[in-house]
Amino acid sequence: MYAISTVTQTTQRAVCMLLSVAIVSISLAFGAYGVQKMEHLGYTVSVTQLQ
Repeated sequence: MYAISTVTQTTQRAVCMLLSVAIVSISLAFGAYGVQKMEHLGYTVSVTQLQ
């Protein structure tokens, strides 16, 4: 029973990790696409560091 539980936990962790990687990758891709789209519309994006 312990072996089945361990395999299930390992599988669950692997699936969660793959889903996390997919979600982050998709989010970054859409973010980059949005910035690229704004560049073509004449908008600018600047980052200012406050001290």
